[in-house]
Amino acid sequence: PVSSTLYGPSFLAGEVGGSVTHQCFYSTTPANRQDRKYWCKVVRGGVCSTIISTTGYTSKEHQGRVSLQDIPQNGTFVVTMAKLAESDAGIYRCGIGSTNRDLFAHLNLTVSADAGTLGTTQLIQGELHGSVMVLCPPGDSQSSEKRFWCKVVRLSCLLIADTDGYVARSHQGRISITPQGSSGAFKILINDLKKDDSGLYRCGTGKLSSWSSPHLVALQVTTASTLPRRPKFLTGTVGGSLSIKCHHDPKGSYEKKYLCRWKAGSCSLLLDLDGFVDKSCKGRVKIDSSDQEPGTYTVVLSQLREEDAGWYWCGARNGHTEHTAPLKLLIQKETSSSHHPATFTPVKPTPASAATSSTPSERSTTGMSHTVGTTTGSTSTLLPTASPSTFGTSPGESYHKRS
Repeated sequence: PVSSTLYGPSFLAGEVGGSVTHQCFYSTTPANRQDRKYWCKVVRGGVCSTIISTTGYTSKEHQGRVSLQDIPQNGTFVVTMAKLAESDAGIYRCGIGSTNRDLFAHLNLTVSADAGTLGTTQLIQGELHGSVMVLCPPGDSQSSEKRFWCKVVRLSCLLIADTDGYVARSHQGRISITPQGSSGAFKILINDLKKDDSGLYRCGTGKLSSWSSPHLVALQVTTASTLPRRPKFLTGTVGGSLSIKCHHDPKGSYEKKYLCRWKAGSCSLLLDLDGFVDKSCKGRVKIDSSDQEPGTYTVVLSQLREEDAGWYWCGARNGHTEHTAPLKLLIQKETSSSHHPATFTPVKPTPASAATSSTPSERSTTGMSHTVGTTTGSTSTLLPTASPSTFGTSPGESYHKRS
């Protein structure tokens, strides 16, 4: 049966005589990929009259001016309507299933003489337990207003993080939001991806209530993950030491590999493999040079203090590609019981293809494991990068579930 969620922008504006493009995003389960996709308009009595579907049907009134393209490997399908008339305005559904009452999302289409500038939706894909990076476009570089990242829920946007230091409870320790130089652009890093992270997001400047020139991002988290789930917590004792093993693609070429400390939506660099060590931990943190395992590096923390407790990230960066993985350090005053790390067997990844775009998106397999004393870690393999697509849309989304 059709399962999970389907979502997409719930508002769209077009001009008389012009065209609109709408994109729906769905979970990439086998049933969803293979089932019928449809586009229908709600008429009197609540019935949704089919306009076009992947069975080959197109209504007579829309012959020659509507198309539907399904991209199952991306979990998306795209509907384009041209030669718009005022009578095209109304409520539509994009959905999956044998009837027009199955899994669907609503859309309100308005048609006017001048629709103005339409926003775009960027598609970002990531794997369960992995990480993604989103580059938000420049705003007013002179503005001192905060930058924000929020999740679109029907007619509002739920704040996830901003540059004033706010981070929602659901993203503690696993999101950073940082400005990129003087251009006004900023970068969002999210790791330890969860199934519930899938959805529609906005990144912007100023107030959440302002929808002027919104940048929309559709985040898809693939649940059929090839990534091992690594330990997220490490316990040490005051005065003791511990090791953190970080993982990256052994075949990748990275300009920087690092360990940083996360707090309030940003991650401060503590150490990198080029020799930098932050003054706050000089003499207490180093790279374990005896670790010769390909695709890994081990950081040793010694002379532990109570204030060392908190979130840390392993990271690897190459241009617009950045992979991160979180770990929370707990510090005890008394000696803790012996800890035995889990061992993981790497799974060969399955390549994925995607639509292309000029805006980069990344999937990460950077991970970390840890031990106290002898270091034993897991290995991982970097998966192919999925590229986003951009389509004309406007904000909003609708969620529907079917058992």
